[in-house]
Amino acid sequence: MTKKVVLYVLAIGFALYLVVPFYWIVNMSFMHEADAASVPPHFLPDNPTADNYVSFVNPSAKEALVGSNAVADTPFAVLNSLVVAFSTAVVNLVLGTFAAYSFSRLQFRGSQVLLIVYLLTRMVPGIAIIIPFYLVMRTLDLLDTYGALILSYTTFALPITIWILKDYFRTIPLELEDAARVDRCGWFRMMWTVFLPISAPGLVAAAIFSFMTAWNEFMFALFMTSTIASQTIPVIAANFATDVETQVTMMAAAGVLAVVPPLVLVLICQRLIVQGMAAGSVKG
Repeated sequence: MTKKVVLYVLAIGFALYLVVPFYWIVNMSFMHEADAASVPPHFLPDNPTADNYVSFVNPSAKEALVGSNAVADTPFAVLNSLVVAFSTAVVNLVLGTFAAYSFSRLQFRGSQVLLIVYLLTRMVPGIAIIIPFYLVMRTLDLLDTYGALILSYTTFALPITIWILKDYFRTIPLELEDAARVDRCGWFRMMWTVFLPISAPGLVAAAIFSFMTAWNEFMFALFMTSTIASQTIPVIAANFATDVETQVTMMAAAGVLAVVPPLVLVLICQRLIVQGMAAGSVKG
């Protein structure tokens, strides 16, 4: 009985730890600036307002000065983040599928060593490689473009994508592929009509991981971009904290806009994510 009570208390505490910060920024995003700065704090807005969200579309002259035009740039930054994150997820799935299939189905010398090397590349701190990445992107004339971010984020996410898909692919019986070949399916047709549909949970789990990696990344986006043509939402959200004035309600509204797309995506795909991660971890 005592053990069960302790587990419930810990579960509730952990849930509050996750939910309360998000609730607080949502709550603050509907406040006026004076209410957000009041002491004691308001746990519910006294006079709720959607002006903070309207400002992203139609900022006032004062709001336009906040964070070097961060208010007006926020919708474009969200769009940039969506383009970069979805593109990163697609590229990772294409490359990761071919690599993971090879590791799961083909036996060749050094395969385990190669997998470990892939994983070890994720242990290198980003700050240690950001200057070489910057120089490469400058040489390729990709600075301040989607391409620089997509290539960088693909490098980060691909090793984990390969591991996730490799473990999931090993749970799929070889007999299904043999049956497809008996029906005269070529390899690409077999992959498209048989193997990949069965692998949907693993593919979704890997895609969500790649998407979140690209969506949340800040440091490389800060170094690689300089204009709203490619700046993502983490970079623009950081601009709200200025030396002149910090509008916490606008910052909270920008934070909500930054959280909503990945949150909705995860809620829609949560069943497939759980299936994909669980199958690979149990049978891989």
